[in-house]
Amino acid sequence: MQQTIGDNIFLLIILCTGGISLLVISFVILFINNQKRLLKNRQQIHEAEMSYQKELMRVVLQSQEEERKRIGQDLHDDVGSSLSNLRMLINRKDLAEQQGSGAVLATHKLLIDKIIQDVRNISHNLSPPALALFGFTVALEELIDSINNEDGSLINIINDVEAITDKLPYNMALALIRVLQELISNTIKHGSTKRIEISIFNENGLLAIQYRDEGIGYDPANQKNRKGMGMQNIESRLNMINAAYTVKTAPGAGFAMFIVLNSPLV
Repeated sequence: MQQTIGDNIFLLIILCTGGISLLVISFVILFINNQKRLLKNRQQIHEAEMSYQKELMRVVLQSQEEERKRIGQDLHDDVGSSLSNLRMLINRKDLAEQQGSGAVLATHKLLIDKIIQDVRNISHNLSPPALALFGFTVALEELIDSINNEDGSLINIINDVEAITDKLPYNMALALIRVLQELISNTIKHGSTKRIEISIFNENGLLAIQYRDEGIGYDPANQKNRKGMGMQNIESRLNMINAAYTVKTAPGAGFAMFIVLNSPLV
């Protein structure tokens, strides 16, 4: 009898121990699953926030481009036309004027010509008309011509895939033009260089752009320098078109950026 009671107690202890173990295991599994769900939810929230920020940046940049286009058209159509008309009026007056005032009129005409050219350059920089009319290659060449030295020695372009770049969607081509424009502006403003090289080529089936200058460079670890070089604006535009980039620079070693579009060439 006592043996039977002992066996029952032993069996009861085993069952209780097994039950507690199963309960603990169940709690552990439940806890792990719960943590996984929380992690997944956090990841989904993070991805949603990143997607929202990316879409917000796209809308902001698109609005900026539309406003640039409007201002550029106004400059070209209104201010540019008015200055051109004024230039013609002075030419007519010049023909009727006596000698002695010709030098003053000539000075005025030179000044107006400079204003007209400045307005044209500003208009093209705000909204490059060549991009919509002729494509990426002509628009980039037009940008370079407006910046380059008279002998064309400052900026050198090598485009091995013109047939591809001229088929880029307008928004993608415009983003790349803006990125290169920003890089050139930063180099001229901060880099103190006499040489800029831009190479566009096929990198394992992807469109790649290498920008390099021989300027003073900067410390990439210095956040103040990053902001001063306009990297945030460049990064936003590249993210908008799903492009990756790497930067190589150091004080006294120039600046280089390698850009790859994460879309196969067609």
